Amino acid sequence: MANPPDRHILSEALDRLGRSPLNQADDDTLISAAHEVWYEHFSLDVELRFFLARSPDEVAVRRAGYLLEKLTRFTCLSDDRASETLQLLSVLLKNYRHEESSEVPGTRLSERRDELAVAWGLTEGLGIKVQTLLPYQTRHYAASRNTAFK
Repeated sequence: MANPPDRHILSEALDRLGRSPLNQADDDTLISAAHEVWYEHFSLDVELRFFLARSPDEVAVRRAGYLLEKLTRFTCLSDDRASETLQLLSVLLKNYRHEESSEVPGTRLSERRDELAVAWGLTEGLGIKVQTLLPYQTRHYAASRNTAFK
């Protein structure tokens, strides 16, 4: 069943996730955002514009950009959807993404930074919260999800 046109699941999830550090994100909201990017077929452009129209602060926009870019790095995302997401993010990249020096070789694992988070001007990334998403990005899960909705 399609979502009602006035329901903006992804933009609402981005709004909630942008309010606090992503490494403290609510699991259900994080999973909802990932599902919307990975498996739904709505317009990402509409969702991002709706999110930005709510006038979130700059840190919230940086967190949303980081999260969307991070979600494009999972293999369950189709090439077309990844391309659509990255093309859409190009608007945010110009205004909110920074390029900073890369990690020093030989840095201990516990001292490593999330370079994508740093590039977005954040001091935190998803961290171990990424483990919350792992069960939902497998081929088996994607196949079961696709057959359930046919």
